[in-house]
Amino acid sequence: MVKKPDKNIKEKDKTNSKLKRIDKHYLYAEIQSLLNLEKGFLLTVKNLLIKPGKSVREFIYENREKYVKPILFLILTSVIFTFIINSLDINFSLFNIDKVRGFNGKIRSKEIGDWTQNNIGYSQLAMGVFIGLWIKLLYRKSIYNFYEILVLLSFILGESFIILGTFILLASILKSPIIGVIGIIIYFVYIVWGIGQFYGENRIINYLKSLLAYVLGNITYMMLMALLAYIFKFI
Repeated sequence: MVKKPDKNIKEKDKTNSKLKRIDKHYLYAEIQSLLNLEKGFLLTVKNLLIKPGKSVREFIYENREKYVKPILFLILTSVIFTFIINSLDINFSLFNIDKVRGFNGKIRSKEIGDWTQNNIGYSQLAMGVFIGLWIKLLYRKSIYNFYEILVLLSFILGESFIILGTFILLASILKSPIIGVIGIIIYFVYIVWGIGQFYGENRIINYLKSLLAYVLGNITYMMLMALLAYIFKFI
């Protein structure tokens, strides 16, 4: 007795026969789809630059299709930023405990510092968790939950990388250190402005809370990194 072919197998073979071959066009389409470049990345950068808080509210409540996903945006922009500083051979340190002289020789700050330097995106995401906890505490009467706060910080911190990277690039091209200093100032101001605008752009208290949350979040993050470096010293 001849066994009839399984109907599911025939359907599967029929479907597979329609798949296109994997070539350079396929890979380009996959990368483009992943980064959402055709409609998302540049629009995300532009909107976050001119109306950061409002754009994040739009992402949460109105339209999530036209924006790059928040964590992907943070990681992607950190990669761009890292590429810029490595290409220019700039020894840039961002909240690196290895640069704190008081820690030298007392804790294993170099290992933690190197990890922070080589994984800026992940370290900023970790820092964002602590900033988010302080935001949640200081804005405890707001309607936003902790996960929505992390979305806010992923977008704001990611955009701040674009801003800072642009100023560092200009400073290198024009050979003007003052431009780099201005970029660092704008970097901090932008973060405070973006968080404050998210909670209501017409209230000064929101910007003061934003500044406090950012400072306390960074201090908490640095203290945790120092604690980990101290523990690693005995391992």
